[in-house]
Amino acid sequence: MRTIASSFIALLGAAALVGCSSDTGTETPDTDTPGDEMLEPPAQGAGVQYRMSTTIDPGTEVERCQLFVAPPEGLNVNREVVRFSTGSHHVLLYTTPYTEIPTTTRDGTPIDATQVHDCSQGPQAYWKVTGVVAGSQSPDSSQTPNGNSFLGDLPEGVALKVAPGTVLLMNTHYLNSSAKPLETDARINLYTLADDEVKTEAGMLFHYNPFISVPARGTSSSQMRCTTDSDISVVRIQSHMHRRGVGYVARKVDADGKATELYAHDRWEGVPSQEFTPFLEVKAGEALEYRCDFKNTEDRTIAQGLTTKDEMCMLIGPYFPRSQAYENCENEAGFFKPTWTGSGTSTCAEALSCMNSTPNGDDATFYGCLVNTCASVGPQISEVINCQITGGYGACDEDCSQDAEACNTCIVTTCGAAMEACEVATCD
Repeated sequence: MRTIASSFIALLGAAALVGCSSDTGTETPDTDTPGDEMLEPPAQGAGVQYRMSTTIDPGTEVERCQLFVAPPEGLNVNREVVRFSTGSHHVLLYTTPYTEIPTTTRDGTPIDATQVHDCSQGPQAYWKVTGVVAGSQSPDSSQTPNGNSFLGDLPEGVALKVAPGTVLLMNTHYLNSSAKPLETDARINLYTLADDEVKTEAGMLFHYNPFISVPARGTSSSQMRCTTDSDISVVRIQSHMHRRGVGYVARKVDADGKATELYAHDRWEGVPSQEFTPFLEVKAGEALEYRCDFKNTEDRTIAQGLTTKDEMCMLIGPYFPRSQAYENCENEAGFFKPTWTGSGTSTCAEALSCMNSTPNGDDATFYGCLVNTCASVGPQISEVINCQITGGYGACDEDCSQDAEACNTCIVTTCGAAMEACEVATCD
């Protein structure tokens, strides 16, 4: 049997740690700045401001990026405030693995990345990213409690750490459907703690479901569950979808499988956040599960992807203490291990056959193979996919370093029990 590992890894690689490359539809932006005045920087010694200003030509939709270097002493971020001129759906600040600003993009193109530049294929197509520090999907995150920003306010003594000298990537996405140039201004204030004030390190959940496929003039749902291996406290959560998103729900699932709804809405823009007071305690063995409902009004299938022509389904939010693996839905061993649930009627065996027969590059069909499964076979199809994309949870690393045939043989053998379970799983 041919495995699905190689094709899925290629597709998932584009999804991992993606930017929230959000769809602003066709609305004409309001060129007034929110609150009539923009955000002042933090006081000296209290934090730092990162700012991007640029002009968007009439009738264009673009993503812009700019790289900055964190202070030599690093950052202990306890609070953020984000403000940006309307016409954009988000502003994001990423961490990268760079220790100095590169002079070429990932494909070798020379660039002065200290200046605002185009990144309309999604920032991760140009630069490597490792995580999210801050961001918002609301133009003025200072107007509501915690501002509907991603990080917001953290508890006393809790901070998200940015290592000294880390290169940070700021990203905006603007649509200017007017007949005049659009002057934009985006600002992120990071308020910090001194090293001796930090008692607990925080992290940012960035759960991303790559299995999205919405048929032409049709509907579908995409659901993913991530189980934690350690106890965490979640401060708040927020969704992210593009314009086909018509519903979102997040739940906590206890070790016995009992689900409790945490957060639900029907908005893809002006997205609310769910604040937890007291904090949401998620114990080892418990999970966060979320579902995105989509409606497609176009005459083509919409799949997961990084541009406005595609869709996304995410759960984002700060938590503590930090578990770097859980931020990206991995287990303690570092293996990506979510459970996906489909919204169709296909069996697990039918989904595997579909994936194995889908040509490379046909993303919509590939993702649809899982989306179209019935809910009851979610654990079985997920185990097969997770086993295969991780090379049998690392057991096939040596074989896969040799050649494709040896790799395939090892994965088929190592994941054999999971595939057998899939073959007999039904939708009854």
